[in-house]
Amino acid sequence: MIHIAIADDQLLFRKGMTGLLNSIPGFKVIIEAENGEDLLAKIASSEEIADVVLLDINMPVLNGLETISKIKHNYPFMKCIILTVHEEEKYIVKLIDAGANAYLPKNTEPYELERAIQTVVEKDFYFNDKTIEAMLNGFKYDKPKISLDITDSITAREKEILHLICREYTAGEMAAELFISERTANGHRNNLLQKTGCKNTAGLVVFAIKHGLYSVDI
Repeated sequence: MIHIAIADDQLLFRKGMTGLLNSIPGFKVIIEAENGEDLLAKIASSEEIADVVLLDINMPVLNGLETISKIKHNYPFMKCIILTVHEEEKYIVKLIDAGANAYLPKNTEPYELERAIQTVVEKDFYFNDKTIEAMLNGFKYDKPKISLDITDSITAREKEILHLICREYTAGEMAAELFISERTANGHRNNLLQKTGCKNTAGLVVFAIKHGLYSVDI
């Protein structure tokens, strides 16, 4: 069972999402919140732990970007999916840098939302072609600020791991592909997170694309 929390200040949208997700086998909405502050309070008091959090960007009291930062600090295992009417490229890079695991417009088809939730639980991120295209455009607004020394410090093995991460391999699949243990694969991933300063796997994908370590065709 995947436990889900929803934060959105639009009551009808929030209730509609709750009904939709609860109708999908294996999904259960355990928290509804009207803003980020309300969400954090309900997460802290809930007896059940959310696996995935669905967030709007523009919410009163505490917006989506601020909420993600607090969630990732207090509950780093929780996956955050942004659901928003905003599709501007500049938002995507900032949100993923803050720790978002996926970014979807509110007019997303239900089947893709279901797939995104399942994928972030299994693989830590979900990017569709539209998101990747928007990220590439967004790099025009968010130029790389990382020293070349950091990219130079990434070993050949870590680059192999990074490529497999970008291809949505799980730790077990990476281990099988490279004939190493799953623990070693996770160790390389953690080294990459430490070297790059990324908060999660989604951040590593953005880092790889931004710095020319992985190319995508869309």
